[in-house]
Amino acid sequence: MNQVKPIKGRQLPTPTPTATPPISNNLQPECIRVNKVYDWVVLANSYRNKVAIPDDCRALVDAAIRAGQDITISCVEPVSPGPSCNIVNIRRENIVVSGTTVRVGVVRFIFGADVLVRIFADSTPLCDFTTTVQFDQEVVLCLPEPLDENNIVCRISAIECNPTGNVLLGGMVQLDVIVCVEIQVEMEVKLEVLAKFCSPRPNSIPVPSPTPSFRCPPFVFPPQCPPIFPVANCDCQASVNALVPNISVSIGIPLTLAVGTIQLIADICPVCDPSSSSFTFNFFDNILPDVLPGDQSFSFSPTSISSPTCITVLPGIAILTGLTVSGTGVRTFTSTGVQDTLTYSLTVAETALGLPDVIILTLTDASGVLVFSATVTVVPDEQLLVADCVTFGDIVITTP
Repeated sequence: MNQVKPIKGRQLPTPTPTATPPISNNLQPECIRVNKVYDWVVLANSYRNKVAIPDDCRALVDAAIRAGQDITISCVEPVSPGPSCNIVNIRRENIVVSGTTVRVGVVRFIFGADVLVRIFADSTPLCDFTTTVQFDQEVVLCLPEPLDENNIVCRISAIECNPTGNVLLGGMVQLDVIVCVEIQVEMEVKLEVLAKFCSPRPNSIPVPSPTPSFRCPPFVFPPQCPPIFPVANCDCQASVNALVPNISVSIGIPLTLAVGTIQLIADICPVCDPSSSSFTFNFFDNILPDVLPGDQSFSFSPTSISSPTCITVLPGIAILTGLTVSGTGVRTFTSTGVQDTLTYSLTVAETALGLPDVIILTLTDASGVLVFSATVTVVPDEQLLVADCVTFGDIVITTP
C-alpha cells in the first residue's frame, strides 16, 4: 500500500515587472521649418473715387431729381468677392535709415474692392449697383535679394466706404474709401532652436454625458539623431585672407629649411556652421640657392575639415583667442603637378589688438612623418579674425 504524503508549500506571487524608464523631453537643439518675417507693415489710408451711375439707374435718379425728391446715397462692401491687393512692380533703391544706407524694395500695390452703392429718393430705395473702386500706393519694404513679389503677402483686413455728397454732374457719385492693409515679407527658412516636444493636455474638463474609461495611449515623438542632425554649432569661427612674404618653412623628408611666401584664404565656420568651412593654402618658393633644390611651391586643398577646437593658449606664443582644425587634403606641387594626400593641422590665432597674428600649418604623410611645417607669427592683424560663436551652451536658463 502506497503512502500518500501531502505536498506542503506555497505559491509565490508573480514578480513585479521593472518599470520602463521615462522618456526624457529635455530642452535640446531641434531644427524647424518656419517662415521668417523680414518686414511687417500695417497701414490705413483714405482714397477718393468717382464712379458713374449705370444708365438704367441713372434714368431713375434723373427723374427723381426733376421731381424734386431728396436723393441720398449709401455705400457698403459686399460679402463676396472680397477686396484684392495686387503688386504692380518693384524697384530697388538705396535709402538712408538712421544714418545707415539700406537697400530696399519700393513696391507699388493696387488695392481694389467691389462695393454696393444704394441710392434713395426721399429715403425710399430707388436703385442699387455694384462698382469696383481701385487705388494704388507705393510702400518701402525690407526685400533683400533674391526675395521678390512671391515673398510678399498682402491682406486687406478692413474696408469702409462713405459717399461724400449727392449726385455730381455727369451722373457721377463720389466715394471715400478707407482701407486697412497688412503687408508681410516672408521666406521659408530652417532654424535651429532650443526646444522640447509639446504634449497634449488630458481631456479632464467634465462634460454632462458620461465618458468611457478607455485611456488613449500617450504621444511619443521619435528622438532626434544628434550624431547626424542637427550638426552642433561651432564655439568659434575665423576668417583669414593673408599673404605674408619671406617666411621660413620646413619642407621635405627630412625637413629642410626653405624661404618663400605663404598665402592662406580661410572661412572657418561661417555663420557658426562647421559643414560650411573652407580654406586654401599656397606656398610660393623663393627658389634661392638652398639645401633643397628646385621649385618647392605647392597648393594644399582640404578634403575634410573638422569642427574647430577653440584655444586661448599656444606654447611660447602670447595669444588672446584662436582655433585649430584638422583633417586630410591634397597637396599639388606647382612645377611638376605631383600630388599626395596628407593629414593636416591648421591653427589661426589672434594676439593683442594691433599686433601681428599667428598661422601654424603642419602636413603629415600616411606614415605619420611630418613633411611640412610653417609657423607664421607676423600675419598683419587686419588679415586674420577669430570670433566667438554664441551656442545653446552659452545661454543661462533660469527658472522662477
